[in-house]
Amino acid sequence: MTQENKDLNDSNELHDDAIQEIHENLIKNKELPKEGFSFLPIALIFLFAGVCFWGGIHIVTKGGEFRWDGYHPDFVAKDEALAIPEKSLFEIGEKVFLAQCAQCHQNDGLGVAGVYPPLVESDWVLGHQEVLARILINGMNGKVIVLGKTYNGNMPAFGPSGLNLKPKQIAGVLTYIRQEWGNAGSEITEETMKNYMAMYNARTSPWTSEELYVDLSPEPETPSLESDSETSDENNILDTHGDDHHSDSKHSSLNVSHKEQT
Repeated sequence: MTQENKDLNDSNELHDDAIQEIHENLIKNKELPKEGFSFLPIALIFLFAGVCFWGGIHIVTKGGEFRWDGYHPDFVAKDEALAIPEKSLFEIGEKVFLAQCAQCHQNDGLGVAGVYPPLVESDWVLGHQEVLARILINGMNGKVIVLGKTYNGNMPAFGPSGLNLKPKQIAGVLTYIRQEWGNAGSEITEETMKNYMAMYNARTSPWTSEELYVDLSPEPETPSLESDSETSDENNILDTHGDDHHSDSKHSSLNVSHKEQT
């Protein structure tokens, strides 16, 4: 080995020693990791949680119960619950009619000629409330004469043996057909329908036209809003006699018609 190569090797060895010394110094002076957490991240977490908690309370107490008109600096929440307007029997009945009856009797109440009888100006609709209640609760089948024309079909039951509607729904649909399309019938109340359903819910067979006018109870009196109480009482008495006479004459005509058909 020449002298020149020997000197080069010696300089390299010195250089390697210097590098190792630097590494040792770095290792000695390096800060070793410590167990535990830094205080700053923990403080930020608690601070964020506190802000969220305060924000939730502020929204609940100052949010105006999330009403559209409650976001006002001077809004004061009311303790009483807001009253929800209740739908009238007419509105309830309209919904039931369009869903269950309009397919046959049509939206205009005129029915289908020769198939489904009309409801407009029909004595079956505007007559005794109990007759109409019987039809809706238990259904009806066989021949029936409506406005001088004969129909022969089946009317499904809306009571427990059929669609099982509630008394208010049946009272609504009867009120609707008695007061829609120019009909001027009285309202059939929910309480009246509850009484009728208590009488006929147990019946499982549909009515025939001849049975419907047999053993009717007195028709409930409905006070008129267009007259005073005295006039209303007189009208109710007259209406009661008129309805009894109408029921007797109609039942007689039905019997005659039945005899003619047989």
